[in-house]
Amino acid sequence: MRSKLVWACAVVVLMALSSCGGGGQDQVAAMTETLVRTAAATQGQAELAAVGVEVSGPLACTTQKQGDAIAVTCAGTSLDGRPVTVTGTATALPGGTTVSGSFVGTAAGAQVFAKDCLGC
Repeated sequence: MRSKLVWACAVVVLMALSSCGGGGQDQVAAMTETLVRTAAATQGQAELAAVGVEVSGPLACTTQKQGDAIAVTCAGTSLDGRPVTVTGTATALPGGTTVSGSFVGTAAGAQVFAKDCLGC
């Protein structure tokens, strides 16, 4: 319940900032990337766990705006020492804790999932 409240507040802030002119648009873009990074890290780790790949610590994610989409790359290490990644392109602002787009998870270079939504 608390995470839904945080996401709802973030969306309200984004909407308010979007009416602030050029500087506000930069702030909205930065906030959107932060939301995508956070949701992708959390839900990417959950998606890996769902296929039996437990991650040691949180995933470290980076994002880059690509037109109307946001490319996201997350990396970490599994409990058994394998490198893990979650990569993809977010095509919609996170709603709650989900991220829509196209995503692939790997463990030691082998694909372990491919999804259109993280956390769905």
